[in-house]
Amino acid sequence: MSWLSSLPHQIPFRAASAVLERGEKSIEGVFLWTANETMPAELMLVEAMAQFAGGLVFESERHGFITGIDACEVTRPVMAGDRVIVHITLEADFGGIFRFHGTASADGVEVGRGRFYLAAPEP
Repeated sequence: MSWLSSLPHQIPFRAASAVLERGEKSIEGVFLWTANETMPAELMLVEAMAQFAGGLVFESERHGFITGIDACEVTRPVMAGDRVIVHITLEADFGGIFRFHGTASADGVEVGRGRFYLAAPEP
């Protein structure tokens, strides 16, 4: 089972479309936005960042919880047809609480950025 198909979020709330590159402390992926979507693009952009972050620190059978969003902003509207590249960096691990910084760009132009936190579930 792939990491994406194991996410508890599935269509229409799965925003992470594909992983392009994954390292020890960073992950890069694609968020695709179509004209048929029902959720606000800005909400799903932030959700995509959180989903990719979860893919960086959690195993396929475990999933974390978003516990905070800090200084997150959409700097340009995401439009139907945009292929958004999301880059997430793990900044800190506080023993089960993880802090990330994310950026997103479409056609080389930044569309969003922010810092957010995920917490590991209890074992």
